[in-house]
Amino acid sequence: MKKLFILAALLIAAVFMISTVIMAQAAEKPKFTYVGEKSCKMCHKAEFDAWSATPHAKAYAALKPEEQKKAECAGCHETGKTAADSLLVNVSCEACHGPGSEYKKATIMSKAKFAADKAAALKAATDAGLVIPTAETCTSKCHKKEGNPNFKEFNWEAMKGKVHPIAAATPPAPEKK
Repeated sequence: MKKLFILAALLIAAVFMISTVIMAQAAEKPKFTYVGEKSCKMCHKAEFDAWSATPHAKAYAALKPEEQKKAECAGCHETGKTAADSLLVNVSCEACHGPGSEYKKATIMSKAKFAADKAAALKAATDAGLVIPTAETCTSKCHKKEGNPNFKEFNWEAMKGKVHPIAAATPPAPEKK
């Protein structure tokens, strides 16, 4: 009986230690998921309205029905799937700025924090998954010749203000240390 009790106690301790390690590893790496442009619109209405008038806002509809079924086409004309498995069609905020599940939080994306210390707030947001688009991020994902039968030369400098032509919408990337 005593051996059975000791064995059970050891088994419980092992399960506890393994689950603690697994939970610690999961806590170290936040899982970035897409949340949809409505989450962005709540605080970034001017940027959302400007984006709504661009071809990115209608990118999925620009594809023919047979192209919508092709991964090589849809991949650039969709943003991704939410944690609830809802497909986000079109090239919305998170297609360029990354999945917003972590950086959209009020503890990160706060006007007061940005007003108090813009560099620190921007670093916290980028640490939480916010992507500040660059020529490289645009041309490595979508605006590239490979796999694009309708490729048109992409000029970052000429195009960067057309996605949402609001000067404050695309802050400079934080300096890397």
